[in-house]
Amino acid sequence: MTTTLDAPTAPADVVVISPTTGETVATLPSATPAEVDVAVERARAAQREWWGMTSDNRSRVLWRWSELLDAHAEELATLDARCTGKVIRDGLSEVRTAARYARYWAGQTDKLFGDQLADVPGRLSYTIREPLGVFGVIIPWNAPSLGSVSRTLPPLGCGNAVIVKPSEFSPLSALRNAELAREAGFPEHLYQVLVGAGEVGAQLSSHPGVDGISFTGSVTTGRKVNIAAAEGFKRTTLELGGKSPVVVFPDADLDDAALGVLIGILMNAGQICAANSRLLVHESIADEFVERLLERAQRVRVGDPLDPETQVGPVVCQRQYDKVMDFIASAEAEGATVAVGGGRPVHLADDRGLYIAPTIITNVQPDMHVSREEVFGPVLGVSTFSTEEEAVALANDSEFGLSSYVWTSDAARLHRMAELIEAGVVHGNTYLVMDVQLPFGGFKSSGVSNAFGNEAIEACTQVKRITLRTGQGPLPSPWPGV
Repeated sequence: MTTTLDAPTAPADVVVISPTTGETVATLPSATPAEVDVAVERARAAQREWWGMTSDNRSRVLWRWSELLDAHAEELATLDARCTGKVIRDGLSEVRTAARYARYWAGQTDKLFGDQLADVPGRLSYTIREPLGVFGVIIPWNAPSLGSVSRTLPPLGCGNAVIVKPSEFSPLSALRNAELAREAGFPEHLYQVLVGAGEVGAQLSSHPGVDGISFTGSVTTGRKVNIAAAEGFKRTTLELGGKSPVVVFPDADLDDAALGVLIGILMNAGQICAANSRLLVHESIADEFVERLLERAQRVRVGDPLDPETQVGPVVCQRQYDKVMDFIASAEAEGATVAVGGGRPVHLADDRGLYIAPTIITNVQPDMHVSREEVFGPVLGVSTFSTEEEAVALANDSEFGLSSYVWTSDAARLHRMAELIEAGVVHGNTYLVMDVQLPFGGFKSSGVSNAFGNEAIEACTQVKRITLRTGQGPLPSPWPGV
């Protein structure tokens, strides 16, 4: 049997593997290019129906979606736990947060304000905001249910249709959220999910029928998405990688800081773009502070994500496990010291599951791979500084600029650091805070535009200026005699 070079090849099925047991959770057909075309066409029609509804009716539908998300929180959290190893308590919290996001945007549907503009007597000029049309939303695997809600709500709340491309590692909760959206009263095909690997997201990014793209993921892929979107002059919201610094000064509450640093690096097994993975601690307290970290880290409960007592579960897949372990090995080879962790937890040594013990690496230098690249795992690198100026320089010595964290009791210093750190978000005396009302976006290679808050509206709408002649008398003319 022979095969011609131009014979079409069907995309491979998506096989979802549990990182906890290694068993197959689901096998799903991947979307074909023809199915992507059909989805875009259907979304266009659904968007017209959605925008044709009153803002009050759109609000009611989004509110009903929030109620269904709350009602199905355990189901959705369990799907994420089975697909990604996300700890069930975190998954439940994320679904309830997603419901809050839906309630917030239910209240925003009638608040797309324009402006009345001063012009000249006899003319009235004003602006209105209109939806773009069809939005492609490409989400990663680290917060599947939350992402498939929170990243779609700004476009939906602004009157757009959405096509969601979830990670091939975690598509199940997005598919279920689409069913709940339809049950809530969404027009058919307003919220669609396309399952597949990177080529499906690539087709959405370059598709002429897609008007906006929201992408969350790596810098490398985000750059490709941005270039593809630029070909069609699409609006983009890109939340990319992070290598977030956490700076601890001697006057900080060291117990609070130690707890905050650990939560900030171990939440979701470190698989958070805003994880505080670079600890910069003042040299005068470095030994004492690291001891506090080591003592606390060894009390963290690592295990089955479906166990409500578990605090840290496995990483998402074998590829990610190998990547994290390679970073740990390279840090040791470059002269750093693994102070705790660095492999499987002792109590899980003989079990299945892609578990990595909470890992703290000391003596990390700024030029090491573990200090410069995003690990996306439960790995904290520790460096020291001697002056505030050096702390700022080290914090900014990165291609990334997503989030940052400062621990100090000096309010003036906190303000200085907040102004000088090159990041889209600066936290003072707390670990990561996310909320639907708060803007979230990165500087430098960490992204473009804001995903949340009122700032998200800009990327989901277009401004139309309207000028009407209202004055009496002949038309003013710059051409006398014509």
